[in-house]
Amino acid sequence: AAAVSYHLVLTKSDKIKASALADVMSKTTEEARKRPAAHPHIIPTSSEKGMGLPELRAAIMDAINE
Repeated sequence: AAAVSYHLVLTKSDKIKASALADVMSKTTEEARKRPAAHPHIIPTSSEKGMGLPELRAAIMDAINE
């Protein structure tokens, strides 16, 4: 069976300090590498601040158009 690819989206990314977010993203990347279908791009988002939403929308559109 073929693997299903997916994206990783971190929500509420504005709730922690930038240094902590960098650490979370690094650890998430490390864990994702263990899964062959993981998309290499992690998208941190915040609906309150609008952070990462354009990138998330673009990733969704790219996935739809594949």
